[in-house]
Amino acid sequence: MKPKIIRSILIAVAVVEFYAEFVHYRELIFFTKPLVLPLIAAYFFFSVEKKWSITHTIMMFAFLFSWFGDISLMLTPETITDTNLMGIPKSKYFFLAGLGSFFVTQVLFINAFRRSVIAVDTAFSKYIYVPFVIYWLTMLAIVLPPLHANAEKSSATVPVIFYAAVLISMAAIALSRYGKTNSKSFWLVFIGACVFVASDSLIAINFLALPVPSYYAGFSIITTYAVAEYLIAEGILQHENSALSSN
Repeated sequence: MKPKIIRSILIAVAVVEFYAEFVHYRELIFFTKPLVLPLIAAYFFFSVEKKWSITHTIMMFAFLFSWFGDISLMLTPETITDTNLMGIPKSKYFFLAGLGSFFVTQVLFINAFRRSVIAVDTAFSKYIYVPFVIYWLTMLAIVLPPLHANAEKSSATVPVIFYAAVLISMAAIALSRYGKTNSKSFWLVFIGACVFVASDSLIAINFLALPVPSYYAGFSIITTYAVAEYLIAEGILQHENSALSSN
């Protein structure tokens, strides 16, 4: 199948999903949200030119675990009265399952980022990573106190700390690709990584720090998340396909 056709389908489904989140059309979200990651994965798969590499395999597993995370978070209660989705019971434990799935996703992304570089020695000052550490500590300072004080959610405190660490590490590794790949690949991956951090920060603030999520939380989270996943996919393709054509 041609990647352009899949991308067109992806855009159409994503627009419908964004609309469903914006108006809180839960029945429609049930069908559209689980389609976004499989379509991104299909686009990635059919966009690979000729030679399949281990980086491609890692990315496909990253998309798979992202999808697991999506389904788990869909089944996580947003409020006390939010007990089911289309007849499927929701549970707070799905949040931990989703967190674990996305933890694996970030580890896989880090691995893919490290592999999708060329052998160029680009020296970085260690201070360039200071903003990432500051952001990590700031988010923990915002999220952890209300999270720990909530009897229903306090069990997620330690997992959240570790997930936040690997998430910010993913963005830092994306930055470390500067000068080690083509410009388009670097910027697509780095911007995608930063947008992913923003998306997960919205989840943390809305569902862990605030007593009640913002009305538009779902819309803002899914739009940033879908954009992040697509940009990272496109960025890795730009590196792998250009590396292949140069050989």
